[in-house]
Amino acid sequence: MGKQKQKKAARRDEAPPQVTAPPPRPVEKPAFWFGFEVSWSKLLAARVVIFTLLALDALLAIRHAPRYGAGGFNVAQLPFLDRLGPTRISYLVGELLNATLFTFAALGVATRFVVPAAAAIYAWLYLGSQLDSYQHHYLVALILLLASFVPWQRPVDAKPATPVRSWALRLILVQLGILYFWAAISKLDPAWLDGRTLGGQIKVGADTLIDVRSLIDSTIGIRAMSNLVVLVELALAFIVWMPRAWFVAAPLGILFHLGIVLSGLEIGLFAWLMIGFYTLLLPDRAWIFLGEELARFGKARRIPPLAAPFCALAALGLAAVTRTDHALAVACVVVAVTFAAAMWRGGMEAVGRAGVACVVAVGLWLVVDRTSAVTTDYYKFWGGSARRLGDLDGAERAYRRMVDVAPDDVLGHLQLGRLLLGRGDELDGMAELHEAQRVAPKDRRAFDEETRYLQAHGRASQPVK
Repeated sequence: MGKQKQKKAARRDEAPPQVTAPPPRPVEKPAFWFGFEVSWSKLLAARVVIFTLLALDALLAIRHAPRYGAGGFNVAQLPFLDRLGPTRISYLVGELLNATLFTFAALGVATRFVVPAAAAIYAWLYLGSQLDSYQHHYLVALILLLASFVPWQRPVDAKPATPVRSWALRLILVQLGILYFWAAISKLDPAWLDGRTLGGQIKVGADTLIDVRSLIDSTIGIRAMSNLVVLVELALAFIVWMPRAWFVAAPLGILFHLGIVLSGLEIGLFAWLMIGFYTLLLPDRAWIFLGEELARFGKARRIPPLAAPFCALAALGLAAVTRTDHALAVACVVVAVTFAAAMWRGGMEAVGRAGVACVVAVGLWLVVDRTSAVTTDYYKFWGGSARRLGDLDGAERAYRRMVDVAPDDVLGHLQLGRLLLGRGDELDGMAELHEAQRVAPKDRRAFDEETRYLQAHGRASQPVK
């Protein structure tokens, strides 16, 4: 009995057998999203094209800055932003900063930081005021949010054919499909389908490269074209996110948006931006071939840190000759922050690259300033807005800056002359009217303004000395 008790006690003291659980199965991520990949050369091309277009669009939007916060009034897209909406100066600074951040992204500089920062500024500028009611800004804000998760930086030792996976790129293409789908749905209305809406937008003999309206009228007609637009948008909605359908989606979408550009319906650079997204649909082999050909010209060389001071001076010099309001002050902040961040994150090796990026970004400011009417429009809209709201001092500052940057623009001299005459400054006011007459002798407005002033003061036949 004693031995049996000992055996039972021994069995109780024995450790229970270990049961080995099977290893957990790895969670399979949906291949549709997480298996989407493009070649590095295609991602590079998309990065350069898309962010360069966004940088240009930001600079072209500066002309609208005087509309924001005029008279201290603002109604935001979101109620809590009513008092945080952009003003003339903050909108201008925001667009200059965004143009800089987009340029940095196009060059591949700190994309993990500059893309989210640009997305936040872009969203604030759009959601902070209902002055800009174009809904494509809502789409761009969403795409910038998604772009913040795209690995835009060059992978280590990447070659043109190196694959890069990104669920965010797939979602961007799906978002474009949703855009086309709802654009088509919104047009399923008699006012569009019978051609009235499109006919009212495309004018006969419009000032465009091609008289699109006459071309439509002489071929399929405006009503058929309206229905064709709906069919094209529905088709793109279902194939724009399918890389294998590129041979249909790419030519169809590119031609569709080129038609919008030629018709004069372009809003900013949105149609060009949509064309830029089609770089993600063109076949990889085309971009790989281009990348390999470019690689034959030599590898990128590291920029020495000693070049940084010269780059900083060059960027500030370019800003100094840029006529955009507050350009030099913004450039000083951009250069200081960029160089400090480069030193902190990458040391001296990153400083040279940051300096080149600053030169390119500020140089783009200067190019847009000198090759477009953005700066002139900015001061013209500022002066007109201030004059209508009774801010005569602000209007005078704006018009004086306008005649400085555009001395051959008759409107600046005319409006400044009217303003000065209204304030009792006859000598300077008449001088501006006479300058307007000299600049545009066939424009009657300055002559009529002088005649009315002299008649109102009983001096119709007496010249002003």
